[in-house]
Amino acid sequence: MAHNLTKTQNEKIHKQAMDRYESIPQFEKNNRKVSVEDLLFAHADDGQWDENAKEKRKNKPRYTINKIAAALDQAIGDQRQNRIQIKVLPVSGGADEDRAKILSGLIKNIESTSRAESSYDAAFDEALAGGYGGFRIITEFEDEGFDQEIKIKPICGATTSHWIDPAAKEYDKRDSMWQFLETDMQLSIYKERYPDSLLADWDTEQFTRSSSSWLKGDVIRVAEYWIKTPVNRTIALLSDGRIIDKEDEEKVIDELVKEGITIKKERVVKSFKVESYLLNGIEVLKGPMEWAGKFIPLIPVYGKSNYIAGNSHVRGMVRTAKDPSRIYNYATSAGIEATALTPKDPTWITAKQALGHEKQLATFNERNQPFMMYNSDPQAPGAPQRTGAPSVQTALLTQIQQAGLDIHSTTGIEPASLGNSPELKSGKAIVAQQKMGDRGKFVYDDNLTKSVEFAGEILIDLIPKIYDRNRIVRTLDIDGTSEAVEINQEALNEFNQPIIDKQTGEQVIVNDLTHGKYSVIASTGPAHASQRETSAQQLIDLAANSPTFERIATDLIAKNLDVLESDELTKRVRKLMIKDGTVEPTEEEAEKMGLNEPKQPDPNQQALVDNVNMQTEKLISDIEKQDAETQKTLIQAQTETIKGYETMVKAMKAQQEAGLAITNEEAELLRDQQAIVELAQEATVVAPNLPVQ
Repeated sequence: MAHNLTKTQNEKIHKQAMDRYESIPQFEKNNRKVSVEDLLFAHADDGQWDENAKEKRKNKPRYTINKIAAALDQAIGDQRQNRIQIKVLPVSGGADEDRAKILSGLIKNIESTSRAESSYDAAFDEALAGGYGGFRIITEFEDEGFDQEIKIKPICGATTSHWIDPAAKEYDKRDSMWQFLETDMQLSIYKERYPDSLLADWDTEQFTRSSSSWLKGDVIRVAEYWIKTPVNRTIALLSDGRIIDKEDEEKVIDELVKEGITIKKERVVKSFKVESYLLNGIEVLKGPMEWAGKFIPLIPVYGKSNYIAGNSHVRGMVRTAKDPSRIYNYATSAGIEATALTPKDPTWITAKQALGHEKQLATFNERNQPFMMYNSDPQAPGAPQRTGAPSVQTALLTQIQQAGLDIHSTTGIEPASLGNSPELKSGKAIVAQQKMGDRGKFVYDDNLTKSVEFAGEILIDLIPKIYDRNRIVRTLDIDGTSEAVEINQEALNEFNQPIIDKQTGEQVIVNDLTHGKYSVIASTGPAHASQRETSAQQLIDLAANSPTFERIATDLIAKNLDVLESDELTKRVRKLMIKDGTVEPTEEEAEKMGLNEPKQPDPNQQALVDNVNMQTEKLISDIEKQDAETQKTLIQAQTETIKGYETMVKAMKAQQEAGLAITNEEAELLRDQQAIVELAQEATVVAPNLPVQ
C-alpha cells in the first residue's frame, strides 16, 4: 500500500483508475489486437499463414517468402539515415538566442546520454509494422550526487501496454487527462519488490472486471496510472511589457514600486498538475508521485491514424499487404509442389516392355540414367517413347507475379527503392520510382517527427524545473562537438558582489534557464556524416566546373571529406590560402601565424623606394633653383607628373609598412614613373632657353 495514502484515498484512487481502464473502448482493444497480428505477420516465423490456409496445405509444402520484411527494412533504413533534429527558438518573456542555443544543445545531450535514437527507432519500427509505438521521458538521480537528470527511454511493446484517454483527439494526445502504462511481472519478482502488498488476501474474482485479467497464473500486471488535473494560476502584465506570475509579484513588489512599474492587467490562465500512481488489480502500490512538468511524459507514435465515425483507426504498413502476401506464399508453395510432383519427362511403356526392369523404371525420373532396359513388344514396336515434361500452369505463374506486384503497391515501397527494377533502364525513370516509394512511406517519417517535436516541448517545459540551480551541464552541437556550460550562475561585479537587476530587484543570473518562453521545431534530414559526404561531393562538382570556385572553396572541400585527418588537412589548406590572400584569417589563425606582428620590410623594396624618394627630392631641388619664369614653365610641364608620383610613393610606403610584397605589375609601374621623372629632369635644363609664355 502506498505509504502516503489513507485506506479511503487508496480505494478512491484505485476505483477511479479501474473505471477509466474499463472505459477504454472495445473498438480500440480490437484495433490493438489486429496490430499485434500485423506484428506477428511481419516478424514471426510462421506468422503469414492463418489456420485455414495451414489446414488446406496440411502435409504439403508450405513456404514463406517474406517480401513485407524487405519493404519494412527499406523504410526503417531510410528513417535511420535521416535523423530528427530538435531546435529551440526564443519566443517571449526574456528569452534570447543564447539561451535557446544552450537549450538546443542540452536537449541533444539528453538524447545522446539516453541513447534516445534507440527509443525513437523502436517506436518507429513498431508503428511502421503494426500502427502503434511509443517512448517516454523520465527523471532520475545521477549515479553519484543529488542532481536529477532527464532521460528518454523506450516503451517496450507499446501496442499492448500503453492506453490513453479515449477523449483525447490531438495526434500526440497532449489533451489526454489520463494514461496507463502496463508491465507484466513474474509473481516471485513482484513479491520481492512489493512485500507489503495485499497479495495474500487476493480474490481471483477481483481480476475478472476486464477482458484482460490482471493476474494470469504466475504473471501479474502492474500499471503506472498517470492523471492530469487542471489548476489555475494568475499572470500579470507589467507596464514595462514583462509578464510575471502573480506569485512572483510578491517577491519584487517593493522594487516595482520604486521603479514606477505598475500592473496593467491580470488574468487567470489554465495549467495542469501531473501525478502518477503505481497500482495492480486491487490496490495502489505507490503514489501519488508528482511530476515536475505539465504534460504526461508518455509519447505515442502512430503509423497511419484516422478518425472514422468517432473511432480511431490506426494501422501500419503491414495491414494492407497481408492478403497479397498470403496469396503469394500460397501460390508459390502450390507452384513448388506442382514442379516437384511433375515427372521430369514421362515415358509411355507397356507392361511387357517393363517386365523385369521395374526397379530401374521406378527411379528413372529421379536419376540421370544413360539408357533404359526394355523388352520388345509386338504390340508396341520400337523403344518406349518420352512425351516431354509438362510445364507449371501459366495461371499459377501469373498469380504469383501479380501478388508480388500487389505487395509493392500496398506497402508503397516500389521495386526501384529495393533495387529490383531491371525493366527500368532510364536513370530518370528509376529516380521517379524511388520518389514514389519515398512518398509512400513519408507519412510514417512525418508522424515520428511530430512525436519527437512533442517530446521537445515536454523537455522545454521540464528543463527549467529540473535544472533549476547552479550546475555545469554538457551541450552538444549537431556535428558532435561538446561544450561544458555553467547555468543559473550568479552574476558578480568586480568586487565579487551580486549584480542586482534594477527593474526586478532580483539578482542577475547568467544562463538562467528558468526565465523566458521558448518554442520547439523538429526537422528531418540526413545524419551529419551523410550531410558532410553530400556537401563534399557537391563542392567537388562545383570546383570541377569552375577554377575560381575551386580556388576559394578548397578548405571547405577538405573540411567535409570523409577522411581520418580531415581536420589537419583543413588547417594546412587554410594556411596556404591565407598566405596567398584567398581567405581572411580568423583572430586565432592570425595570432598563430604571427600575422598581427609588424613585419620587417623587404631590403630590395626599401632600396627601390629610397631611390624614388631621392630622385623626387632632386627634381624638386632643381626646379627651385630656376628663376621664376623657368619655374612657371616647369610647373606647367611637370606638376601633374610630380603629384602623381608623390601619391605613388606614399602608397608604396604604406604598402611597405603593412609588410605586403610589391607585385610584378607594381614594379613595372614604378620603372615607368622613374623614366617620367628623368624626362622631367631633362626639362629643367632645356626650360631656361625656351620663350616665356
